Amino acid sequence: MKKSLGGKLFDFFNTILMVFVCITTLYPFLNTAAISLNSGIDAARGGIYLWPRVFSLKSYKVVFSDSNILNAAIISIIKTILGIIGTVLCTGIFAFGLSKKYLIGRKIYLIICVFTMFFYGGIIPHYLVYRDLHLTNNFLVYILPNLINVWYMVLMKTYFQQLPTEIEESAKIDGCSLFTIFFRIIIPISMPIIATICIFVGVDQWNAWFDAYLFISNEKLYPLQTYLYRILAFAQVR
Repeated sequence: MKKSLGGKLFDFFNTILMVFVCITTLYPFLNTAAISLNSGIDAARGGIYLWPRVFSLKSYKVVFSDSNILNAAIISIIKTILGIIGTVLCTGIFAFGLSKKYLIGRKIYLIICVFTMFFYGGIIPHYLVYRDLHLTNNFLVYILPNLINVWYMVLMKTYFQQLPTEIEESAKIDGCSLFTIFFRIIIPISMPIIATICIFVGVDQWNAWFDAYLFISNEKLYPLQTYLYRILAFAQVR
């Protein structure tokens, strides 16, 4: 079918807009790659945009000569994967329960959850609790405290409440338990919110560095972000 003049103009400007968005999205990555492939001394002068001015692989040699970098990257990958699985599973089960209006004490549970979003005990009580739970210098400090996230629970609860109740009622008539309904019915039809939460949790886990900075003193348990932060901090001191 032939497009009208208005349709052609829309396609033209839409293409220009998408190209502009792609360029602005990719430029920071290209700029970072260009700087990393440039000589460090020359890069300090600035003025590097899309390609290196003085090509050098010395920066990569220095980074990968440190054996702890690879270990930190592995820690980050493992904690991100386990964090996504654990948080989505536990928070999803919690949200599924709170989405049921017949749950006894539902409003009290919600008030307690919302209260924790507005009030924080502070770093010192936080540290003392983790120490008493033997989570300091323990890999589980990256996973266990994040199994339940109230904000993600609210998002998932809201989504679950919008699902047709007839689906769950039909499953109960067929003899399905609540766990069967959750894992075999609710999860498959809730992939949009689950995928969203997976992205949020993955980004949070990958970028997190402060928890390791507070609770971990063993460098073998440092994630990549914390290890890089220490490198930069020591470099500035020197």
